[in-house]
Amino acid sequence: MKLSDKYYSGREVQNLLGITEPRLRTLVANKQLTKHFPPGRKTAVYLKAEVNAFAEKWEAFLLAKEPAKIEFAVAKPEDMQAEYDFAQNVYGTSITVEQRQAWLAKNPEFDYIVKRDNKVVAYLTLLPLKHETVQAFMEGKIRGKDITPDDIETFEPNKAIECIIIGTATDPDVEETTSTYYMLVLIRGIMRELQKLGARGVGITKIFGTSESPKGIAMALHLGMDEIKPRLGKRLRFVLEIDKSESFLLKAYKAELTKIKNCSNS
Repeated sequence: MKLSDKYYSGREVQNLLGITEPRLRTLVANKQLTKHFPPGRKTAVYLKAEVNAFAEKWEAFLLAKEPAKIEFAVAKPEDMQAEYDFAQNVYGTSITVEQRQAWLAKNPEFDYIVKRDNKVVAYLTLLPLKHETVQAFMEGKIRGKDITPDDIETFEPNKAIECIIIGTATDPDVEETTSTYYMLVLIRGIMRELQKLGARGVGITKIFGTSESPKGIAMALHLGMDEIKPRLGKRLRFVLEIDKSESFLLKAYKAELTKIKNCSNS
C-alpha cells in the first residue's frame, strides 16, 4: 500500500478544505486535525479518514454560516463592470471593462465569479493565451493591460493550451470564515468547469501566474502551483504543470481526459 492511499499531503488538505497553509496550521494547533510523520520523512501527512470526516463538518458549518444567496457562475460581458469594480476595490487594476468584454468576445469560457445577492464577492480569470504571449507575460515584458483578443486562444479539443491566472480575489471586507466560504465556492465551481473542458478533450498543459501580494501568493500555493525562479523583483512567478500535478483542483479534469484517451485507444 502506498502512503498516498491512506494519507493526504498538506497541500491536498488545503485544496480539499479550501483553506490556506496558515489556516491549516491553526486547525492542527486547535487539535481539529492531526499531523503524522511517517518514519524517515520530515514532511507531515494527514490521515484521509480524519480529514474527510472533518471536511463534511467544515462544509456544513460554512453553509450554515452563509444562508444568503451565493452562486458560482461563468462570467458574462454584462458582469464585467461589477468584476472591474470589485477588482479595483481589492487591489486596483489597469484592465478596463471594455478590455475584459473584448476578451470574452474571443473566448466566453475563462472568467469565473461568485456572487452574493447579485454582488461579486470573488473571481478568478484563467486566460488561455498563445505560447509567445505567455512567455512575454512571465518574463515581465507585458502585463495584463497589454493583452489583446488576438493573443487569446479558444478552448478546443486536441490542442495544447497554456493559461495564465490574470487575476483572482475574494472580498477583503468580510471575516475569515466568510472569505473562506467564498473561496470554497469559487474553487468547487472552477473544478466543475474544468471537468467539462476535460470531457470535451480540451488539453490544458500548464497554468501560470504571478503575484506580489501575500494573498495572491497564498492562493497560488493553495492551488498547488510551484514557484519559478528567479523572481521579477518583488513579483513571484508560478506554474502548475498539469501532467505532473496532483492538485485536487485538477483531479476531475484529468479523469475526463483519461476517459477520452482510453476510448480513442480502444
